[in-house]
Amino acid sequence: MVDDFAPIRTDRLVLRRFAARDAGAFRVYRDDPEIARWQGWDGCSRDEAEAFVAGMEAAVYGLPGEWFQIAVADRANDRLLGDIGIHVLAGEPRLVELGVTFAGAAQGRGLATEALDALIRRLFTEKAKHRLQASIDPRNARSVALFERLGFRREAHFRRSVWAKGEWCDDVVYALLAEEWTGAA
Repeated sequence: MVDDFAPIRTDRLVLRRFAARDAGAFRVYRDDPEIARWQGWDGCSRDEAEAFVAGMEAAVYGLPGEWFQIAVADRANDRLLGDIGIHVLAGEPRLVELGVTFAGAAQGRGLATEALDALIRRLFTEKAKHRLQASIDPRNARSVALFERLGFRREAHFRRSVWAKGEWCDDVVYALLAEEWTGAA
């Protein structure tokens, strides 16, 4: 089912649609080589950031087969800290793939855990999703730890299965079923 994305508020964060004011902060963390290392992009220009944000402002949330990026902002000042990608699978809309990117300065404080926990709660309780998954390069220890902390289990480890940034990389798939979810991060 396709619907609009209603903001989610946590103690420290607001998960919301992207807005034009986010383009600058988005560009800064997407252009950081340490952040881009584990992602499918290599830097981000001002024009690319503005186009991406404009596209997400107008994007349809929950459209099967399409990625939708959710802005994660500081609740106190609405400053963009990162984003969570959500991809409802085209063939089965009860299955969802997730991806997470946070600015370096926003890492290590439990913000990604807080944001994902709130989104997972909505996906399982309000949107009746069956299964959530994430595909991670196993060398990305912070992402592996994040999904394990949230109760995801490693389902698969594909050896040298993804060509990225000039090399063959391993890919691990983490998943969480609605029936496994405890609701406590």
